Amino acid sequence: MLHLISIRDFAIIDRLELELDAGLSALTGETGAGKSILIDVIGQLLGDRADAGMVREGTEQADLSAEFTLPDPGPARAWLTEQDLADADDEAVLLRRVLTRQGKSRAWINGRPVAVGQLRTLGQWLVDIHGQHAHHQLLQRDTQRHWLDGFIKGDRVSRVRETYGAWRDSARALEQAREHQADTSNRLDLLRFQTGELAELAPVQDEYPQLLVEQNRLAHGTEVLTALQTASQQLEDDAGVDPRIGQILHALQDAAQHDERVNPAVELLESARIQIDEAGDTLRRLADGIELDPERLAELDQRVGEYLRLARKHRVDPEALPGLYDELQSELDALENGDQTLEALEAREQEARTALDTAAAALSKARQQTARRISRAVTDTMQELGMAGGHFEIAIEPTDEPQAHGQDQIEFRVAANPGAAPQPMAKVASGGELSRIGLALQVLASQQQTVPTLIFDEVDSGISGAVAEIVGRKLRTLGDRHQVLCVTHLAQVAAQAHQQLEVQKSHGKNGTRTAIQPLDNERRVEALARLIGGTQITETTRTHARELLATAG
Repeated sequence: MLHLISIRDFAIIDRLELELDAGLSALTGETGAGKSILIDVIGQLLGDRADAGMVREGTEQADLSAEFTLPDPGPARAWLTEQDLADADDEAVLLRRVLTRQGKSRAWINGRPVAVGQLRTLGQWLVDIHGQHAHHQLLQRDTQRHWLDGFIKGDRVSRVRETYGAWRDSARALEQAREHQADTSNRLDLLRFQTGELAELAPVQDEYPQLLVEQNRLAHGTEVLTALQTASQQLEDDAGVDPRIGQILHALQDAAQHDERVNPAVELLESARIQIDEAGDTLRRLADGIELDPERLAELDQRVGEYLRLARKHRVDPEALPGLYDELQSELDALENGDQTLEALEAREQEARTALDTAAAALSKARQQTARRISRAVTDTMQELGMAGGHFEIAIEPTDEPQAHGQDQIEFRVAANPGAAPQPMAKVASGGELSRIGLALQVLASQQQTVPTLIFDEVDSGISGAVAEIVGRKLRTLGDRHQVLCVTHLAQVAAQAHQQLEVQKSHGKNGTRTAIQPLDNERRVEALARLIGGTQITETTRTHARELLATAG
């Protein structure tokens, strides 16, 4: 569960530390106070996209952190260990993220730098956020299918996705093979000519650069040999460098007997004379090793020329000819064995399609069973939420061709009044009805969750009165098995919370500030009274607030 949140310089919060308890926590406050800022902070810590506008004005960066108590051994702990991010105290995990004014961000898990994507991966096992506009997304068929599939256990959904990918790949390969076969004759003639021409050259990987090196050496062999011999002679004859240095050394050695300051110069010249002698030996060895081979040079010229000719013809670099030869030869082999290849591809495509149809049929059956169960549960909840006689159903119809998500077309339908035929939800549900149906689905989905912390951001919009109290009780029931954080503007919902936090906005010389404070019982009565009666708090609204608290649970 989420135990502690620390916020610094985020939005209109300068500094805040907030401890959260288990059960249901309600976050309340006047409109515009910034109740959803806390949800935004948690979203950033779970890997949401960074926004420079979230950094508090006048500061350079926002610093956010949260401490979570890890659930019993499960995917979160296993992932932390696998990523070498587990702390010595593996009962908790610390997330931190810094956002800069320039729109950049840095992230840490247990003090170790990580990519934002790693926050997102870990976050899926820690928190599930239900946004305030989630019920509008339920009007989209893709979202409806995703919701339904979220209730299906096992790997049926992923199995369809995998088999669809395999069938699509095999179908594409078969289609390409058929297209190639239509033009096989002309292509075969061309490939046979091209591969035959390249086979005569027989290009070898990395050969061409070596040919150039050897060709260059032989082509300039006479020039190099002359230079080596000339240099060697100039070093060694009577008027060369070595005898002259010997004469200079003899004179300086005599002078050094009278002035020791000459000795360093003598030592340098003696060292130079040794190196000159070694250079002369090296020049002689190099000259003796040079072989002038006109026949080999002619062979090299011819082979390099053939490399260049074929490279120009095929419009590639000479170094690419070995790879091109292999590629053309492989294509030739494939076309010459085209009939066998086509038969194999047809068999593979049929096998992949059979596997897809089997997986899609199993998923359809699971969807039908799950849809009936969810339809009954949502219909029952609609009666509790002020839609007496209303009916909800999930219609499933087959598609013409299977897709990556299966062979079903999913549609949520609702009848808001008794006896009416269910119609697509987007056509018949009013805003308030849509909010209640969406809330029923979200509560139902949350009951399936193994994630320890659930967050509801104003999902109770569009309801009031007795319905709001029922919603609060359902959220409180969720709080018995999960940590639940609910942003709400309804006193009936807030009263059901085990803990109430109030968002307060203040204005001062340094700008607007937001603070979040847990409320004791007396202050909670005042906060609920404000939600009931607005700015005018009376003894009547206080009494109503106390009654709501007394009946909670």
